[in-house]
Amino acid sequence: MRIVILGPREPVPPTKGGAIEKLTWGLARSIVKQGHEAIVITTCERPPMATEVEGVKVVCISEPIKGSRFYFKEMPLFSFKARQIVENLAKDRNTILHSVYFYNLISFPSFNKLPTIITEFEHYPWIPEYLYHYPFISVWDRIRWESDAAIRISLARIIVNKAHIVTFVSNYQREMFLRKVNITKSKTIVIPNAVDTEFYRPMKVEDIEKLREGAEALLLFVGRLTPHKGLHILLKALALLEPTYKQRLKLVVVGPKVPGFTATHTYRYDTYSLYLNYLIQKHDLKNIVKFVGQVKEELMPLYYNSADALVHPSLVEAFGLVLIEAMACSKPVIAFDVPPINEIVMNNISGILVKPSIKSLKEILHHIIDNANILKAMGIRARHIVEACYSWPIISNIYINLYKKLMS
Repeated sequence: MRIVILGPREPVPPTKGGAIEKLTWGLARSIVKQGHEAIVITTCERPPMATEVEGVKVVCISEPIKGSRFYFKEMPLFSFKARQIVENLAKDRNTILHSVYFYNLISFPSFNKLPTIITEFEHYPWIPEYLYHYPFISVWDRIRWESDAAIRISLARIIVNKAHIVTFVSNYQREMFLRKVNITKSKTIVIPNAVDTEFYRPMKVEDIEKLREGAEALLLFVGRLTPHKGLHILLKALALLEPTYKQRLKLVVVGPKVPGFTATHTYRYDTYSLYLNYLIQKHDLKNIVKFVGQVKEELMPLYYNSADALVHPSLVEAFGLVLIEAMACSKPVIAFDVPPINEIVMNNISGILVKPSIKSLKEILHHIIDNANILKAMGIRARHIVEACYSWPIISNIYINLYKKLMS
């Protein structure tokens, strides 16, 4: 069986560690490991190019696609070039077409002879993250967000019906999508994200960059510094801790696009960055919070393993890949009890879910500082859950069975 994957906007294999790129590459590798052929049509720095990596055939047809209005020009051009390749491959009837962006099919005909799957990995625009950005952006930027979301939803209503099956990574994501796009629910299926459990695994590590600095509890935040990820809520919760508890805690933040943390106007979300800096200065959190910047993918398992837990105060997710990455490293997750996070993190089993509020988060931080031993037991259970539900052998089998069903 041959699986042709229409890849994401960034190169595959991933060069920057983006979630969709990692997931696309993980799926392609798993398909090959199970004895099938995988061809990824993607982008690269110097197109056109064709190569083979770990048994996966990688066909590069354009440069990485930048900008927020990519669906007007760059994506239709990518789609047109991809269609020419796919039409040639379609002569082999044993072929499945799998697109990891619905935009990839914008230049394809409505009736496609190949069995076709779309996987929707993203939360935007079905789950409106921009609502959480409103306090930090101008009225003009609000209008642009709203307009952009409306355009993408309109495109989805046209394009997704070109696929035989649309897969989603969480029940919540599918529910929000179906509210915006009218497709038959029976045409959809939920297949969660996966993680490489050989790469993300428990390991003994030295204290990276002396992160702990004697703290009893070392917590990790991983994510982009955008309002919907909730770092400001976490900082406010830290601010409420009594001084004696602050001395026992350290928070390491992985995520900014530049090393360290500087509140400058060069950063895209500069108003939000300034606000984070204001909170740190106002509540004297300089000795508690350490910003390490963007971390290379090969170092991420070391950071997860150095911490006692991942704190993920996000308010908006389609899935939350960092959740299962941390769990795969035997680290529990402290997060808000909101969907789809509560589909993944089992309260008091693989982590702790709290009411989405500053006070609730402060109380649980207080609790785990005094009871750090509970984190280890939850971390062990978290690893078992990932191996049983979110490892690539498990998830790729689900996809392969879906491919076979479509072929038949």
